[in-house]
Amino acid sequence: MEQSGFIVGIDMGTSKIVGLLARKNEQGVVTVLASETISTDSCVRHGVVYNIDEAAGKVKRLVNLLENKTGKKIAKAYFSVAGKSLESLEHTETLPLLSETDITVGMIDKLESKAKAYQPDNFLTNYGVVAPQYFLDGEQVEDPNGRQASLLEAKFQIIVGRPNIKNNIRAVADKAGIDVAGFILGPITTSALALTNDDKMQGCALIDFGAGTTNVSVYKDGLLKFFKVIPFGGRTVTKDIRAIGFIEAAAEDYKTRYGRVGKDRNKHAAEDRADSGIDVKELNKVIQLRVEEIVLNVLNQIENSGYADKIPGGLIITGGASLQTGLENFLSEKFKLPVRKASANRVMINNVSDLVQNPAYPHVLSILLFANSNCEKAEEPIEIAVDRSEDAVVADQFGTNDSRTQSQPKTGYEASAKQYVQQAAPGQPKPKALKKKPFNRFFIGLSSLFDEHKEE
Repeated sequence: MEQSGFIVGIDMGTSKIVGLLARKNEQGVVTVLASETISTDSCVRHGVVYNIDEAAGKVKRLVNLLENKTGKKIAKAYFSVAGKSLESLEHTETLPLLSETDITVGMIDKLESKAKAYQPDNFLTNYGVVAPQYFLDGEQVEDPNGRQASLLEAKFQIIVGRPNIKNNIRAVADKAGIDVAGFILGPITTSALALTNDDKMQGCALIDFGAGTTNVSVYKDGLLKFFKVIPFGGRTVTKDIRAIGFIEAAAEDYKTRYGRVGKDRNKHAAEDRADSGIDVKELNKVIQLRVEEIVLNVLNQIENSGYADKIPGGLIITGGASLQTGLENFLSEKFKLPVRKASANRVMINNVSDLVQNPAYPHVLSILLFANSNCEKAEEPIEIAVDRSEDAVVADQFGTNDSRTQSQPKTGYEASAKQYVQQAAPGQPKPKALKKKPFNRFFIGLSSLFDEHKEE
């Protein structure tokens, strides 16, 4: 019997909207069944939806493409939350105890619930709580459960941003005719695919070079210590190239094919000019100036984090704009640190090797790791009209027919955010529920935020 049920992730970026339809097994390993990409044109800027009607039309088209490719019907999807207003704030919650008391899971959960309910001000929304550092009577501990103390303290990194990010996504989904299964903090969950536990423990900076924004995340001792969004990205570079006399399509093409940054940017300028017919030195001058500005902003944010001298793991870069030729060496020269491009963890994604190795995709692939609700549309009951001929009426009078219509039961399976309940063929055992798989303690407290019915 054909397996039913799947998860869907949609990432609305500044340059493109990417949709993935996949299945996840009991171990949390994702198998991508279909992927589609549509240009956003101008309906999304800096990771935020600005034209709801246009974005809704594109999302609807994306959903139709995924449905046509797989023969499945999509009822809902998980959406990535991003935007230039997102940043992390350190927030502390305390629980005073009357005397030396055994710390329980309930006490720890109480602090986490208070952190989730915290609202910094009227202009920002609490989008997520990252796993905290715990302290017992002022002493840091990894796991306070079962230990004794008179004061339990937890320091959280809370991701905040403007309310319109989530509100606009809801409006797009509604107009596109699908439900929101949950919101995924894309800039944060990307680390589940792009970073190893060793990266986070020794200290590193994950730099996500997107089209509209550049995200800076600093990790140390296994935890997120700092997060900030810079409102410049690859599309900013393309606009600068347009300013010297190119249309957008040509500007993007020349940037990708001939653009270089760093000390060797003009090494092949003569050959490139002969091939392209354009002044490659002038092109690279424009690219270099903007990339330098972005990199200086990244350097400044890492210094502001207080961890500039505590990240021996160096820089791990991802995002579509990280593919700019020469960027790795240029960053290494500027930061005096090792630099490498991120790639998705193959243990978690067992196919689509082309996407796994592409630095532009860890962001959208990470959505699937935290998606657990079945996104398949349940089949509607089929109304079967009963023959109302004279013989049928007589039969009905003698009790042969119990009703004028009969409803065919639904097929497939219904699902919640916690499990899949799948119908099995006769004689076959019912499949086990699909469980959420924790990745590491950094993500404690995030999972409940991803289910739409719990989000508020």
